[in-house]
Amino acid sequence: MYLDRSYTPRRRRRSRFRWWPIFLIAIIGIVLYEQQPSWLIPNTLQPTPVPTRGAISYLSEAESFVMRSDFAGAIESLKEVSRLEPENPDPWVEQAELYMILRQVPDARQAAERAVELDPENPNALAQLARALDWQGQYEAASQYAFEGLDVDPENVTILAVLGEIYSDYRNWARAEVFLQSAYELDPQDVLVLRNLAYMEETRGEYAKAIEYFNQAIEVAPHRYDLLIERGRQESFGLNDYEAALASYEQAASIFESVETLDAYGYGLYNMGDNLAAVRVLRDAVEMDPKNGLAQVHLGMVYYALRNYEDSIAPLETGITILGEAARIENIYSLGLAHIYREPLENDDGEPIETEEEKCEKAVLWLQQAFEIEPTSLPVLEGLSLCGAR
Repeated sequence: MYLDRSYTPRRRRRSRFRWWPIFLIAIIGIVLYEQQPSWLIPNTLQPTPVPTRGAISYLSEAESFVMRSDFAGAIESLKEVSRLEPENPDPWVEQAELYMILRQVPDARQAAERAVELDPENPNALAQLARALDWQGQYEAASQYAFEGLDVDPENVTILAVLGEIYSDYRNWARAEVFLQSAYELDPQDVLVLRNLAYMEETRGEYAKAIEYFNQAIEVAPHRYDLLIERGRQESFGLNDYEAALASYEQAASIFESVETLDAYGYGLYNMGDNLAAVRVLRDAVEMDPKNGLAQVHLGMVYYALRNYEDSIAPLETGITILGEAARIENIYSLGLAHIYREPLENDDGEPIETEEEKCEKAVLWLQQAFEIEPTSLPVLEGLSLCGAR
């Protein structure tokens, strides 16, 4: 077979439909661009939603704070419970109880009043209000609320314990013992009952018995550093056992560092004659809360004992001002004597810019206050004599 060399192969005709997939994609792209469907728009990453905390969560947190002796932290958690459950008196009752532990009596009264407002027949609320009023010296009002609570629940341990405390303040120990023994029979492990039994013994001068009850209370509630401080008070001022008192104060500070525990520990060191260690601890207490009058005057007294009269003046004056009528006479006349014994004020060149008469003017202001409290006080009379005043 011969090949025809003049033959040229014919090209296949390409169909115009072979490009239809590209046209379709382009049309879809234009439509999507114009309409911008939601699934095509990139979503901004949102943080994972945090569930809202409920009252039970805050209540559990408060209990945890209490077991760690952080009563202030527990109060803050209980405030959240009150916010979430505004008609519930219980968190207000618990706040009042914790405020009493912290010796913040006005706050305790306010919380208890709110609880009573929410539930006027709540015996625990009435008990806390009665106790706050008792600590403020309003014994008649305190007993009224306590007896109202007793009418509601004659076997309420807290009410009975508070009535025992009120009658101890009245120095009616027979009635106090009736209420406290009734409470003890109902619950011998109740911390307030044991504490108030100790307080009753303290008010009648039975310090050893008071310590026994405080020991029982501390065994039940070892996280209660306030009980250790109260026990130390019996050991120190009741039995003059300063070494045992210092151990109680040190234990309280080791459980939880607060201005109260550090102040007690520092003052315990001062009573034992370790003034250098006392200064260090009391400085920390004052830095923690400069508005604590006791810590201020105790720091001033330690400086005075170290004959650092210049540094003793500021904390003594601050503390006495804060404490007001609660300031002790030895704090007041020590401030006056510190002005007498300190060096005169000097300028930058080291030259005195204050006369002895000017120092005495400042001293006499405080010595006269002490004289009004106790005119026969020898340190007061000595100071006034040094300044030629009477």
